[in-house]
Amino acid sequence: MVLAAGVGSRLRPVTADQPKPCVTVGSRPILAHQLHAYADAGIVEIVVVAGYLADDVRELCSAVAAERPELEITVIENEDYDTTNNMYSLSLAREAVDGEAFCLSNGDVVFDPRVAAELATGSGSAVACDMETYDEESMKLTLDGRDRVEHLSKDVAAAEADATSIDVYRFSADFSTRLFAEIEDRLAAETGDWTEVAIDALLAPGDHDVEPLDIAGARWVEVDDFDDLHRADRVFSPLSSLSEKGAVFFDLDGTLYLGDDLLPGAKAVVESLREAGVAVYFLSNNSSGWKTAYAEKLDDLGIPAEEADIVLSTDGVIEYLDEEDANAYVVGTRAMRGAMTDAGLATEADDPDAVVVGFDTELTYEKAERASLAIQDGAEFLLAHPDMVCPTPEGPIPDCGSIGAFVAAATGEEPDRVFGKPDPRMLDHVLDEHDLAPEDVAVVGDRLETEIRLADRLGCESVCVLTGDATREAVEESPLSPTLVAESVADLDDFL
Repeated sequence: MVLAAGVGSRLRPVTADQPKPCVTVGSRPILAHQLHAYADAGIVEIVVVAGYLADDVRELCSAVAAERPELEITVIENEDYDTTNNMYSLSLAREAVDGEAFCLSNGDVVFDPRVAAELATGSGSAVACDMETYDEESMKLTLDGRDRVEHLSKDVAAAEADATSIDVYRFSADFSTRLFAEIEDRLAAETGDWTEVAIDALLAPGDHDVEPLDIAGARWVEVDDFDDLHRADRVFSPLSSLSEKGAVFFDLDGTLYLGDDLLPGAKAVVESLREAGVAVYFLSNNSSGWKTAYAEKLDDLGIPAEEADIVLSTDGVIEYLDEEDANAYVVGTRAMRGAMTDAGLATEADDPDAVVVGFDTELTYEKAERASLAIQDGAEFLLAHPDMVCPTPEGPIPDCGSIGAFVAAATGEEPDRVFGKPDPRMLDHVLDEHDLAPEDVAVVGDRLETEIRLADRLGCESVCVLTGDATREAVEESPLSPTLVAESVADLDDFL
């Protein structure tokens, strides 16, 4: 029995358009974690009580049932979810389990499959609990002289608590009968109590079979608010050890620093990776500067870097023009044009083979005019990278993609080729140099449509940090699935 009717208001806006049990943690929605765990344990008859956005819960249950055909999932709807609680939700399923042994879990708990397996193999009644943890927000339990549960409540002091409940239970047939009778009485009296209060009332006399099932060491998180969600993201992420990678690629602005301020944990993570022998590279689509400036900025912020550690979208442009032996007219800063000139390329051609549009913070109307006319005369239209805005501490400003859109609107032509992130070819020369496969690297960034999409196209692991462009709500809505969603790069310390 899974109770999944609640609104999950403390997770808004993530739960504005989907119920909390459908929020993704690691690689699966919370409810899917539970359904797969029960299936693995051989518990195949499952009743889910839905309420808020019940159709989403039904759709998820159908999807899991399609993956696990042995499951028989029944969804019951609590239409009064906004004015009732989990006791009322459980009462709606009385006909399905009253007088029978059953397992019960709240639909906002993510737990290891081991928990369901141990519940399935035991007999009698039990509260799955962690005897090594005290959690202020969770239900706690105390034991009597027979090591049976005597009290279950959130208001138990650390000195008195014997364990923390994870809100997952196994009830014997006898306890099941008594529990539903207790619930019936409390609902009739309109006490407004929760299921846990009814359970605790049956524990008080001591004439029961409820024992603690210690799952200490197993992973579990009850997801009530954003702190819980961020912890669950870390605990249940399938991200492999970064210290065993051949290389890790970091985005810069919004990931390692914001403006001129180094973000917490950035220096320590880079140092730890390098100490482990992992090659660290820094990625940027910002074509307004050159590698020297980025290396100097990182040095000033306390992260030693050389030009060879910097990978820019301009690298791909230079390589392409060199291979094509093409003359170009470049809409770009002096730094960008200087780097291309140093590479032996023409940047001011009167009759160019190609027009390169970069992030030109020195943009003039004359540059836009020359670029537009050249494209209309047949020059290839090359965009240094697709970013529409550049994040700054003051707010987003127009970036390369916006300038490219301006030229495209004037010419009626879309770019013939777009360089930089998310094109995985941006990393080809590094992978070739170190003989690395996609599984040997990871990409860390703050933008879903650049770094995370690049990783998706390359087929490597990814980390989406929430210190820049991406929000947890945007991650939830995106079709992309980062391997880890992290509050900041400081969270990577858990994966070193």
